[in-house]
Amino acid sequence: MTMHGLRRRLAAIAMVLGLGVALPFTAGVTPAFAQAVLSIAKFHEGDFPRGGQGVYTITVTNTGNESSGSVIMGDTLPAGLTTAEGQWEVSGDTDVRCVLEQVPDGRQNLRCTADNGLPVSGSFTVEVTVDVSATAPCSVTNTAVTFDLLGASDEADDPTTITGEGCNPAGDPALSINKSHTGSFTQGGTGAYTIDVSNAATAGPTTGTVTVTDTLPAGVTPTGASGTGWDCSVSGQTVTCTRTDALAAGASYPTITVATNVTTAAACTFTNTASVSGGGSPSASDNDPTTVTGGTCNGGNGGGGSILPVNLNGVIPMFNNISINNNIKSPGASNTTTQDFGVNAP
Repeated sequence: MTMHGLRRRLAAIAMVLGLGVALPFTAGVTPAFAQAVLSIAKFHEGDFPRGGQGVYTITVTNTGNESSGSVIMGDTLPAGLTTAEGQWEVSGDTDVRCVLEQVPDGRQNLRCTADNGLPVSGSFTVEVTVDVSATAPCSVTNTAVTFDLLGASDEADDPTTITGEGCNPAGDPALSINKSHTGSFTQGGTGAYTIDVSNAATAGPTTGTVTVTDTLPAGVTPTGASGTGWDCSVSGQTVTCTRTDALAAGASYPTITVATNVTTAAACTFTNTASVSGGGSPSASDNDPTTVTGGTCNGGNGGGGSILPVNLNGVIPMFNNISINNNIKSPGASNTTTQDFGVNAP
């Protein structure tokens, strides 16, 4: 072990013991009378997202040929990472008790003690779930140490990559949303909207939960929403859909379809707005103007009758229930069947 490594281990062990207690042995050296040899391994899977969680797994093993004395394991979490009571699990060949402490610089230290020591080839494992702050550094190293009072000790470093807004090497994700429908909606009928979410071609992948929210105007009631991989729910006028899988640069999630009922009181025109948030991206929204027909939306009188071809020998008055292709129109008239009005010369 280098002198630098020895100093690091001494400092780490002192922190675990009580932040400055003098040690009665030289860390890293196994005296001739102590045959227990402690080793520690520390690892995690994947990157940890800002605003999310991650899990560290720490295993302490006695690789010597004699049982150890009381064993202590300490894990001082890096700045930006925290844990809480109930967020760790212990398993192994001996009883272990863990307590959470705070060190002078504000970080947390998880100290786990096996009072009865470890038998030969015995081990214990601690799985600790950490919460990652939204401002955690983009790269941290978590160091755990173990020792017994007979002089056996070891340490393990675990470099960790933090992702999320401000931490993606390829750039932050940049989500966009497109909301659309086909044709007009009809009072007393149904309608459907489609929502698409995409990530910009030069952006980084999303991390964490992506949420789509669509609050429909009064008179248009959502009856359901679905899309492959989306978890959708309807509450009153609001549709919410979420998912946690990463969206790569230049890719799109599967389309969300929102089914609606259009009441007889629906406005004849309105604008529906949907938004997307999360995933490490700034929020985005899209507006979709919608036209409603039928009922009170046709000339204000609920519609009109068919218009038949008429031969004219002179001039006839125009009444309030007809129009001629929008070229000749009396006030409030409507051609609800969109028929041509034939005008034939004598």
